[in-house]
Amino acid sequence: MHLIAAAMLIGAVVIAAKASLAYVDSKVDLQTKPPTVVLKDQPVWMSDVLAGQIIATVQPKVARSAFDHQLLVETVARLRGNPWIASIHAVRRGYNKSAGDTLEIDADYRVPAALVKWGDYYSLIDGKGVKLPEQYPKELADRIVHGTDGRVNIRVIEGVYNPPPEPGRTWRGEDVQAGLQMVKLLYDQPFAQDIIRVDVQNVGRRNNAKEAQLVLKTRYGTEIRWGRPLNATDFFIEVSTEQKIASLQQIYQQFGRVDAKQPWLDVRFDKITYPSPAAPSSASARSDQ
Repeated sequence: MHLIAAAMLIGAVVIAAKASLAYVDSKVDLQTKPPTVVLKDQPVWMSDVLAGQIIATVQPKVARSAFDHQLLVETVARLRGNPWIASIHAVRRGYNKSAGDTLEIDADYRVPAALVKWGDYYSLIDGKGVKLPEQYPKELADRIVHGTDGRVNIRVIEGVYNPPPEPGRTWRGEDVQAGLQMVKLLYDQPFAQDIIRVDVQNVGRRNNAKEAQLVLKTRYGTEIRWGRPLNATDFFIEVSTEQKIASLQQIYQQFGRVDAKQPWLDVRFDKITYPSPAAPSSASARSDQ
């Protein structure tokens, strides 16, 4: 009799709890439209168009209870499948005009670091080489490289060996990583506004053992033969990265152009070489500077 009474009591409690939740969902927490999705701390680099695209992938189609935990689970799953999302801190229901009328996303996003050329198209990658969804034909890519003020917004890596992966996956190849390291080095260098592309087709000396592994291409159609990737250790063959940067800075200060108005410059060794004997002598920046 005691066991029967206990079972009846437990059953009554469960029924009452379910009835209370149903009452809260249908009366107290009645939602008339889907919650509005918002991105917490939207990055300054992220356009409203991109933010809208991310929001659209998780925007609920119908009204959901503010206590509907499954909505949060579904939202997290969709965010994890979005190549723009690097990590998720939290997904929570918020209050604007009523309880649960907003769905707040707190996440870290993959920041575009370079455009990678493959065939006739240019794809965005982040600083770790993860391919992002957007890709552009040449005409649009040219507009993205330069901002409205004419300054370089992003640089192009060209000559990669491996084809692009699916969005959200890392683009394989030491050449991609070498190009990314170079792009990052150039980011805040004043002379680098002249440099648009990083050619990586000879990384690993796969085409020619004697030619530069990295070649920097300028807005003037000229090139800087940089040399080995930044993580290489053969300093006994080429001068250091710091010396190359110092040489390019000196050239830019003197000529107002990083290429010294030459078709090409080779900055791999102590003496900078160039094709024209008429070039001013200071184009050959010495290694002790």
